[in-house]
Order: sequence, then C-alpha cells, then structure tokens
Amino acid sequence: MKRLLHLQLLPLLSGCQNFSLFLLDGLPKNQFDIYVASAPDGDFVEAVKARGYHYLPLKYMKRPISIKDTLALAELYLLMKRYHFDIVHTNSSKPGFLGRLAAACSHIPLILHTEHGTSFQSDQSIWQQNLYKQLEKWANNMSDYVVFVNNTDRLQCLKLGLVSPFKAITINNALPYEQVQILTNIAQERAYKLDKEEFVIGSTIRFSQQKNVINLISAACQACKKESKLKFIILGEGEYWNLCRQIVHSYGLNERIILPGWDNKIEKWLALFDAFILYSRWEAQPFSVIEAMHSGLPIIISDIPSLRELVTEECGWLVPLDNQAALIQCLIEVATHRDIAFEKGIAASQRIKEISDYKTMVNSYLQLYRKVI
Repeated sequence: MKRLLHLQLLPLLSGCQNFSLFLLDGLPKNQFDIYVASAPDGDFVEAVKARGYHYLPLKYMKRPISIKDTLALAELYLLMKRYHFDIVHTNSSKPGFLGRLAAACSHIPLILHTEHGTSFQSDQSIWQQNLYKQLEKWANNMSDYVVFVNNTDRLQCLKLGLVSPFKAITINNALPYEQVQILTNIAQERAYKLDKEEFVIGSTIRFSQQKNVINLISAACQACKKESKLKFIILGEGEYWNLCRQIVHSYGLNERIILPGWDNKIEKWLALFDAFILYSRWEAQPFSVIEAMHSGLPIIISDIPSLRELVTEECGWLVPLDNQAALIQCLIEVATHRDIAFEKGIAASQRIKEISDYKTMVNSYLQLYRKVI
C-alpha cells in the first residue's frame, strides 16, 4: 500500500477541506494508507477521524504569515521523515508552499499540489503580487504535478511562466454521487414551490474580502427596500460577519436579510432558496456553486473568468464586479421573474452534470497517484 498524506491548513469543513474528504473517500481502500494533517480541532478533524484515516495535528500551522512559519516548516519536515510518505498532496497556499518545500527536502517520491485559487490577486499591492508569484513558481518547481480546478488559473500561470506545461493539469471539482442524488431530489421538488409569495436568494460564504460580502449585503439591503418580495439568507462566518449584521440592522431588515451563521447541513437551506448568489472578487471552482446548481438553483455570480467556466447566461446571471447599481437591478429583476429563474435553474442542474463528474475527478487524481516510483 502507498502511504498518502493530504495536507490542509484550517480544520474547517469549507470547500478546500471537503475536496480532500470527497477525493479520499473515492480512492481504493486497499491501495492507500491515508494520512491527513492540518491545524488541530474543528469539524474537519472530526470528519477525518470518523472515516478512520490517520490524523496528524500541526501545532505551528497558522493562516497569518509570521516568523513561526519556520517552526511549521520544521514540523512538516520531521513529520515527513518520520512517516516516509510515498505521496504528499498539498492544498491551499501556505501548506502548498511549506508542504512542498518539506516534501522536497525529505525526498518524497511524488509531490502533488491542488491549486484552489492562486495566492496572488489583483487586490494586492504590486510587490505582494510579485512576491507570491515567485513563491508559487518556486513551489511549483518542487512539484511533480500542479492540479488546477479551472482552466483560467492554469492558463494564467502558464502565461506568467510560473509552472511547466508538463506539470500543469486541470481537474474539475465534483461531488460524490450520493450527495448529487440528494441535491437532485431537491431540484425535482422546486416545481411545487412556484406559487411562493417571497423570493429567497441565498448563499453559503465566508464573510471575507474575497467573497465581497460588504458590497453584497449593501446591495441586498437596497434591493429589499425596492422590492417587497425579496428575502436573503446568507450562511457563513468570518471577519466581516458582525459588520454585515450591523449594516442589515441599520436598514431595519433583520427579518428579511438573515445571517444565521454557519451550518454544515446545507441541503435543508438549499431547499429554501429560489436563487443562489456568489459575488466574489476571485474564486477557483467553489463547491457552493456546484451544490447550488445540482439543487436546481439559478446562479447569480460576479462576472469573473473562473466563475464563467461554471455559470453561463442560460443558467444564471453574470453581474460586473464592483457595479452596485447593476447588482441591485439584477436582484430585483430575478425576484420579479420567477418563471425565468426557474428555467435557468433547470439549465443549471443539467449543465453541472455535464462538466462535473465524481468518477472522472477521482480517476484523474488516481492516475497521478499511480505514477509514484
């Protein structure tokens, strides 16, 4: 059996961590001895242990960049020397850099990284972007393969010379079939809810700069003032959650814009939504949108290249980034044309099945894992 390590940062059950669980669950159990490492505690850790995988807590792995990252690197190096992994698969930016460096120094036979969004973004200063690009290039040179979950990021990194064409691969994210079936059942029930008075636009996000939540909540408040049918349910947590609550309260819309916090059981919420929104500044290939499309929801997205790979005008609305007037108008139009929204939702459920398949995802990674010497 090959000894496989999946390296994560935060112990949360968000998209990046769910990716590891989905992929690992689909691997042949008689071929891999599975280890998972991350910062300790949290729902992700419990999910790993419940599956019977080996869990390795990382004491020094933290999100902010600091001098303690040297301790995190040493911790990873010692861990890899101790367990003699055959494959190290890193996820997200910091584990991607530190993990690949430690793996290379430990002479791991196969080093693979999944790029869940690049570390450099247009919102950063020029020096930050250049620094992160150089770090990505260095880490990519230490990898055997770099898997991108969309073509946009792969082509950008190739154009910038950050990764070799022989290492760069695109593999779309996908949900396990049993979860797809649950969401498909939700989609089939939507036809019985077309006579609802209110129109609920929902989302599952981290209340962060990336997810553009301040602009989203502000637009939702203004749209609610203009259209009485509108209601919003935005699930999630994060650094801007309290500020968003204050914005909603200042408009007197606590009953119509609901911010219930985080809930891992997303299916019951998707059944309540009439449309799904993700107005992010940047994305890779979010599982939240994949889930929403499988559940038959039309999708409202920011018009950025990576999201256009998932959502077309046939199955949703593409709104220019940083255009509040256009966003507000879109929210109002969606609520007043429920029949169009329903038809777009049907198209969304059909499209996601065409471009996102679980067996294809698992087999694509399995082919890479089997290249270990």
